Parts: sequence; structure tokens; C-alpha cells
Amino acid sequence: MRIKNSIINLIYIWGSALLIAVLSLVTRRLFLDSLKIDYLGYDGLFTSIFSFLTLSEMGIAGIITYHMYSEIATDNKAQICRLLYMYKLIYKVVGAFVLAAGIVVSFFLPVILKDNTEKWEFIYTIYFLQLMTTLCTYFFAYRRILFVTYQKIYFCTMVDTIMTIISTCCKMVVLVVGKSYIAYLVVGILNNVISNLIIAWRSKKSFPDIVKTKVTKEDFKKLNLWYDVKNMMATKIAGTIYGSSDSIIITAVLGVGVVGLVNNYQMISSKIQEFILSIFQALQAGIGNMVYDKDAKKGISFFYALDLVGFYLGLTAAVGMVVVGQDFILVWLKNRDFHLPFLFLFLLSLNVFVSICNNPMNYFRNTLGHFESDRNYMIAAAVVNVAFTLLLAKPMGVAGVMVGTVAGHLLIFMGRTVVVYKHYTKKSPVEYYIRFALRLGIFSCISLGTAFLSGFIGVGGVAGVLIKGIISVLVSGVVFLIYSFKREEFQVLLSYGRTVALMVIRKGKD
Repeated sequence: MRIKNSIINLIYIWGSALLIAVLSLVTRRLFLDSLKIDYLGYDGLFTSIFSFLTLSEMGIAGIITYHMYSEIATDNKAQICRLLYMYKLIYKVVGAFVLAAGIVVSFFLPVILKDNTEKWEFIYTIYFLQLMTTLCTYFFAYRRILFVTYQKIYFCTMVDTIMTIISTCCKMVVLVVGKSYIAYLVVGILNNVISNLIIAWRSKKSFPDIVKTKVTKEDFKKLNLWYDVKNMMATKIAGTIYGSSDSIIITAVLGVGVVGLVNNYQMISSKIQEFILSIFQALQAGIGNMVYDKDAKKGISFFYALDLVGFYLGLTAAVGMVVVGQDFILVWLKNRDFHLPFLFLFLLSLNVFVSICNNPMNYFRNTLGHFESDRNYMIAAAVVNVAFTLLLAKPMGVAGVMVGTVAGHLLIFMGRTVVVYKHYTKKSPVEYYIRFALRLGIFSCISLGTAFLSGFIGVGGVAGVLIKGIISVLVSGVVFLIYSFKREEFQVLLSYGRTVALMVIRKGKD
């Protein structure tokens, strides 16, 4: 049943990710043709600011989720109901705080945007519209957690996909006809609200046993929530500083227009990651259930096999970005002025490689809890990221910013490895660090070597992107097979592949 649900989730999520990626690329092209690139900079800056405001959530979503996995494993409906409505109550309080904090921060926008050339009425309007988008999460989206933990996330994906298609088409019309950034943001807000209302309505139909229940102070005490929050809070603060400080520093040091240029590259990397990481997202609940299963050996074997998948997907995606990234930007946006240095592209691709490789570890880590175990690694990652960014942004430009991002990401990766190896595989993480160091070396050599050789291909445009992309995929695949075909986890992976193939064949005959 776990494999069947995961396959259904994967089909929905992949189809959604691919369709939305195409629509997003078209919309971005229309955006840059119709509006200033500085508007992308404002979007990135305000998103970073709101990430700091949402620190008040304190990581409670992750804590409640991992508690729900254990309760679902024992089918404890009463406790599942309590957890859901504890989640709802906390999110209402957090939403109110974010609204108040957002209003306070708005008074400091003239300090952050010293060189602003737009009318301040316009800046405040787009600021509060983006704040409303953030608030939608806290007041409408809490019931999504049921679809995630019960392995039915494909329904959320279907709703989000349909609404995103509709809203993206509306955004295209707004950009082409009205050329209005404000109308563009309003469409996004309506998309969020309607999607979450539909999912909330459906969850009541799909989970009739999960009914509203009274939550008391005793329930919070029994859950020992404060212990987890106390450890998670440091992790959450560090993670937010790590993930959201770059746009603010780039704005202050290099200008809001540079944030817009970076945003184009990050959009490509994020869409690639969304498409690839959807594989692991489809398996999320299955991983949660597997961790709490009595057969720990089977779960550990699956972890190593999934880790190998992460390496293959990370290698293929990141090498492809290095090889065709600059060509793709030119084909997509038709303007060499939107290019950033190759060193920035390589470091961004390296960060994508770390992220995709890290994702299987991340899902197991989040399911295990023990937030105190990697707390110091997260703090160190935030400090290293900000320090490198401040030191290198001026002399190296955006490439210096990415140096800090990659260095911090590696520290986060090390911390997550400690949690999984200490509390799940019961082994020393050092063996994994050595294995990953080898993988980093493989990526660096393959990506730079393939990029260098592909430079001799005298074909440009779409054809050049396709040829170079195919070469990068073939090279990555061959290197992966040489690296892995004798490993035990590769045989486990083949076994799972055969099981999935048989299920698909049987389904086709029915």
C-alpha cells in the first residue's frame, strides 16, 4: 500500500511540477517584457523579510507532523484530532503576530530601500499584498497536514495545479494587457485563498473521523511541546537567517536590480529542484510510517537506496545546470544583460547538488525528531553564511554570496547526517562524510569537464541547449553507473524498481 500510494502521489506531483514549470517560465518572460526587473528584486526582498517574521511559527508544523506520524501508525484518532486543532490554534496566534510584526516592519522600509526610485505608495501597496499572501498560510492551510500524513498529498497537488494553471493564465493576461504588478500580486493571493479553502472543504469529507475537539493547556503539556520548540527554535532562527539573509544583503550591497537577476537563475534552480524533489515528497508519509515500523532493518536499507537515488538525481540536475545554464538564460530571456558570471552559476549548481543529495536525509531527519541534535550545526551554518556573504559580496559580487550559501548548506547537511546516523542507522556519520566528499569531487570534475568540452559545440539556440543537455545527462548516467553498480544499495534499488514495474504492469492489465 505504501508503494502504491507513493506512485499515485508521484504521478500527480510530477505532472504538476512539469506543467507549472513551463507556465512559470513563460510568465517570467512576459513579466520581464512588461515590467521592470527591479520588481523581481522587490519580490525577493519582501519574501526574505516575511521569512524572518514567520520565525514566530517556531517550527511547530514540523513538530506536530512528526507526532502525527506516530499516532497514525497506531490509529489513535482522538490524539490525531487533538494534534490537528492544536496546530490550528497555534497557527491563528502566529498569523496574528505576523500581521502585527509586518505592520511594524513597514515603517523601516525607507531604511532598507535607501536608493528606491519608485513612489512609496506603490512600494507599500506591494509590500502589504505580499504580506497577505504570507498570512494565507496561517489562516487557511492547516488542514493540508492530514493529506500529507495520510499519504494522500496527490489531492492537494491536483487542486494546486488546477488553480495555478488558472491563476498563471490570469497573470499572463494581466501582464500583457494591463502591465500591472499590483493586479499580478492580487491574482496570486486569490489563488492561495481559493486553493486552501477547497482543500479544507475536501479534508472534512475525506477524514470524517477527524472532528473538531477541545484543546486544553494539559494537552500541550502532555505533548511536551515546549521541549521540542526550545530546540527547534534555534534551528528555525538559524535556518531563516541562512535562507533569507542573502536577498537583504544583496539589496544593501549590490542593489535591488541584482536581486532580480539572481532571481532568474534561482527560478530555474528551484523549478528543477521542485520537479526532482517531488519524488521524495511523494514518499514523505511512507518514510514517516517506515521509521516507526517494527522492521527497522528494512527502513535502513530503503534509506541507503534512496540516498543513492538522491546522488544520481543531484548529479544529473546540477551538471546539466552548469553545462546549459548560460545558454538557457539567453534562449529564454533573449538578453545577454541578464547573464551573471559563470562562477556564480557553478556555485548555484553546486548548491543544487547538495540540496538534492541531502533531501532523502532531510526527510528521515524530520521524521525522527531530536531537534537538539543538529541545532548547533544550524547556528553555525547561519553564522558562516552571513559572514562569508558580508566579506565576499563586494570583492566577488553575487559569486561571493553563493560561497557563503554553499558553505552554510554543507554544515546543515552535516547536522542532518548526525541525527539520522545517531538515532536511526546507529552508525558513525564519518563514513557518510567521506562518501559525500567523493561525490562532491565527482560532481566538480564532471560538471567543469563537460562544460569545457561542450563549449566546442558550434550550435546555439534551442538546438544547442538540447544537444548539451543530452550530453550532460548521458555523462552523468555513465559516471553514476560506474560509481554505484557494485554497491549493495544499488541492488536494493533495482529490487524496488522491479516491484514498482510489476505493479504498473498489473495495473495496465486490469
